[in-house]
Amino acid sequence: MARPTVKIDDEKNEERFEFISEQWYFGNNYAVLVDKVTGVTYATVGGDGRLTPLLDKDGKPYIDPRFGSR
Repeated sequence: MARPTVKIDDEKNEERFEFISEQWYFGNNYAVLVDKVTGVTYATVGGDGRLTPLLDKDGKPYIDPRFGSR
């Protein structure tokens, strides 16, 4: 299955999302990815385009420290 791409900047050909992990389980694709612009980490199931933000212990979106300072 091809991953959808969203470009940060077409001139640099840089993708906005970085896939952290990906697994197949009972025919569904489960993926964790991070938005390199905002640092928010998401989970998605099945590749239908819906993203669910992962939350920290306070109920706020988890910000990946590698990208959160942008």
